Amino acid sequence: MTSKTVSLSEEAYDRLKKWKVNDAESFSDVILRVLPKIRTPEELRKAFDEFESSLSDKEADKMIEDIEEN
Repeated sequence: MTSKTVSLSEEAYDRLKKWKVNDAESFSDVILRVLPKIRTPEELRKAFDEFESSLSDKEADKMIEDIEEN
């Protein structure tokens, strides 16, 4: 697999790091898990419904914490 170098602000890095479920999960894994591949509004709606129903309590708490920080 090829890779790309991406620059992140400290704040963006810290937020992304908080989404890791364990030390073995890579940042690529986090991004692919959290950000669905969307092409149409219908796919977005379906992905949101699936994401909402599959969100663990821990992930929901992290999301609420991140939203409240900003």
